[in-house]
Amino acid sequence: MIRWGMVVNEGLEVAQRPEPLPESGTIAAAQPPPATEKVAAAPGPSWLRLAYSFEFLIALLVIFTLWSEIGGQGHLDLMPWYVKLVCGVAMACCCIRLTAGIVEEPRGWNFRSARWLAGVVVIAMVMGGITYYYHLREAQDDQDSDDNNTATSVKVADPSSDFTRTSDRTNR
Repeated sequence: MIRWGMVVNEGLEVAQRPEPLPESGTIAAAQPPPATEKVAAAPGPSWLRLAYSFEFLIALLVIFTLWSEIGGQGHLDLMPWYVKLVCGVAMACCCIRLTAGIVEEPRGWNFRSARWLAGVVVIAMVMGGITYYYHLREAQDDQDSDDNNTATSVKVADPSSDFTRTSDRTNR
């Protein structure tokens, strides 16, 4: 007769000897963890980290493209590279954290997403201020003043009389 109920499997596990404690003179952090321990994965889907990585790269491209289009490439050329790098990476990080705040919370608009949106706005204002600073400091062209403007006229001769085509010549 077969009974359908709870099955108890006691006594199947083999008892292991406890590991000895490290001596007081050794540092436990220098030793690698035993191979039997598994490191817990981060909560959430694993594909989400990959999506955030791609979003970061796309955000960098978009930020630098928009900055050069809106602020002007000439002003960006005057800036040191480290200013552009810090501003671009900070803006991309704020964009990614804004997306994470929207995706990982039950409600889309929450304190976390509002905080990162404020970060995006502040960094955009900083980028605008830096661009304006370099706009004011760029070299001015003095050639556009009214004193140097003169009108010039040039007479162009009819070029058809001076030039002949090779096909017009005949060898007789």
